[in-house]
Amino acid sequence: MVVCRIVATVLSSQDGVYIALFKPLRVSRHQFKKVLNCMKIVRPLKYQEIYVQEKITKVDSLSLVLSGKLVVSQNQKALHIVFPHQFLDSPEWFGVSTDDFFQVSIMAMEESRVLIWHRDKLKLSIIAEPFLQAVFDHILGRDVVKKLMQVTQVSETMAQSNGCIASGYGDDSEDKPMLVMKSKASDNGGHGLTALINRQLQDENVPLLPIASLYSGNALLEKVYHK
Repeated sequence: MVVCRIVATVLSSQDGVYIALFKPLRVSRHQFKKVLNCMKIVRPLKYQEIYVQEKITKVDSLSLVLSGKLVVSQNQKALHIVFPHQFLDSPEWFGVSTDDFFQVSIMAMEESRVLIWHRDKLKLSIIAEPFLQAVFDHILGRDVVKKLMQVTQVSETMAQSNGCIASGYGDDSEDKPMLVMKSKASDNGGHGLTALINRQLQDENVPLLPIASLYSGNALLEKVYHK
């Protein structure tokens, strides 16, 4: 009975992924099944379990959150929250080989489940189908933009709440912190990053900033994920 419930839960989750992400793009059930055939595992994560460790874990999978919430951080600084039907490693899909290491860490904020694909197997599977390639590029590209906007919102919210100014993303700021404190006296304790992360944990529909230009987005992506 337990096995039957687990199988039913997995199948239900997969159907939810199809309806939310692939069906709107007119991907057939047959095409979606081909994509699922490249799946490695559905991995459960416990509260505060580390899924990716910065500069240690290799980029060899494509991971989609089925349930729960995870936080992405870099140098012990939280960047954004990943919610169900969002990818954990969409930025690495573009131009990062499986021999490279993640430049961020990812930790479960609550009990979660993650659908994991063999990345190379998936890419080889869709390489002969331009339509499916376009679908994945679209879904993952949109996911990356959402992450970039969340990173920007975290930075700007901290700046407004704690009297900080955002440091630049140019070459001269490579070793600088994401934010520079104006004054310690202006730190309100309960505001800034902690408050924003808590809001995101409570509501996955926290408004994002307007879409930035492609140039700015690419620059930020390079800074945050390919440092």
